Amino acid sequence: MGLFRSKSTPQGPLPDLELHLASQQDTIFKPNDTISGRIALSTPIPITPQAVEVSLWGQSETWIRRESSSSNSHTGTRTTDYHHYRDHAPLFHVTFNLFPKPHALLPDQTYNYPFSFRVPEGSGFNRSNCYENPNDNVWTAFQHHLPPTFVFGHEDKPDNCSIAYGVTARLICPGIGVGKPPDVDPLSCTAPILFQPPNPNAHITNPNRARYDKRFTVASSVLTGRDPASIGFGQRMRDRLSSATPKLDFELGVETPDLLASGSEFSFRTTFNVLQRSDKVVVIPPITFKILKLELLDFTLFRAPRDWAASNTMMGQPSRWHDSTPRSAWHAKEEREVVEKKKYLNSIPEFQVVELPEVQVGEKKQIEQAGQCEAWFRGRVPGFTPPSFRSFAITRTYRLKVKLRVEIGGKHFDFSAECPNVQLGSV
Repeated sequence: MGLFRSKSTPQGPLPDLELHLASQQDTIFKPNDTISGRIALSTPIPITPQAVEVSLWGQSETWIRRESSSSNSHTGTRTTDYHHYRDHAPLFHVTFNLFPKPHALLPDQTYNYPFSFRVPEGSGFNRSNCYENPNDNVWTAFQHHLPPTFVFGHEDKPDNCSIAYGVTARLICPGIGVGKPPDVDPLSCTAPILFQPPNPNAHITNPNRARYDKRFTVASSVLTGRDPASIGFGQRMRDRLSSATPKLDFELGVETPDLLASGSEFSFRTTFNVLQRSDKVVVIPPITFKILKLELLDFTLFRAPRDWAASNTMMGQPSRWHDSTPRSAWHAKEEREVVEKKKYLNSIPEFQVVELPEVQVGEKKQIEQAGQCEAWFRGRVPGFTPPSFRSFAITRTYRLKVKLRVEIGGKHFDFSAECPNVQLGSV
């Protein structure tokens, strides 16, 4: 059970406000789950509250900072101004008053107020008037399914974004609060909530596969059946310059799934297809498929309108001289940030050696080497990887990149394929 107490600097005797959740702190909630608990309130002095409120909320926040520098040739000094862009977007906010009829609360007693919430499925807000381009399909300014709990960057440093959920208890009582006048806030405490939507593609066991291919050519005496170790430098030079060298045109292919899931394995296929062979090609030696790199690329995209009320300091605290009214048309009304990171995944196995099988062809059923073969590999997405999502000001997308090397008769050919639209679901 989670226990959370109000954090405040006592200025005289203050009531003790505690928030108890029935669930453990590491519980992950889904849409339509129930969050329940109780508020415990005790006071050293008699008080008559106006309300004891409890709220379930979801919040999206972004902070982007830009800077501009200028030099003064007369004084030899250099100054830097910072421009701040912030977005505080509520996803939802539900509040109940657990103290509907005000009455006196006495010392030496603990008052308990139970509560219960149902986690909503989506955001009911429309923020089309909050962004420069509300129809930009990178994000969505309209109602949508709730995104997962997400943290990118550091709260006290610029160029960060987060999606947070929580339960907040609040005591509304005359003469009781924290802070200095006129900025006195009600006594409150908050319990963070971990939220993750279900995987909408969990029922799909055989995802679609995107295919990428590239054509190559190999010319070598190895194609006559000679052992690669018996071919010296002179013969390799003649193979390179002679038009009579056995020649093979082939295609390498990589097929990657378009659906992944956190903490789950996935498979991808590599292929070898003969396109054309010269008459002097007698045999195609064994083919080695090797995965040089398997990468999961994640992209965090976030945006924020200009915070005109912020000062031009590094942290952009509220200015004493400005409000939220735009002051200049020379500065951007909105900024965007795109951050790419990569995770290196292990390929299982690292390589495979495949021989083209012999098949019967033609009416006479002559035995020849087949013109194609394949090799399957597996990878695993780390369990801590956040799922894909698209929200008001924050979007998370993924790409899967494979670098393949194929070796034939002592020669190697490299091919990279990148699937640009991979949907990553939760466990």
